[in-house]
Amino acid sequence: MKRNRKLLLIVASIVAVGVLILLTVSERGFLDMYRLHREDKGRIQEIKAARMEIDSLKTEIERLRNDTAHIERVARERLGMARKGEKVFKFVEENGN
Repeated sequence: MKRNRKLLLIVASIVAVGVLILLTVSERGFLDMYRLHREDKGRIQEIKAARMEIDSLKTEIERLRNDTAHIERVARERLGMARKGEKVFKFVEENGN
């Protein structure tokens, strides 16, 4: 009787360890689910950043359509443009060669 009980305990322990291993490292185990959860949080952050960039670009489009002072600033700073009669100086940094 004791021998059967001991054998049953060993078999149950082996099965329990096997189930724990499967639950931990299998394709849908705890470790995989944790990794997927982390990836999901990362994707959510990427989506939030993309939405903020879209909002910023929409604001920039609106300003370029309606704000003449902003249009002039962009033309001067980004495009190097000047009004008629103005002179634009471009400074080039020399290498020490």
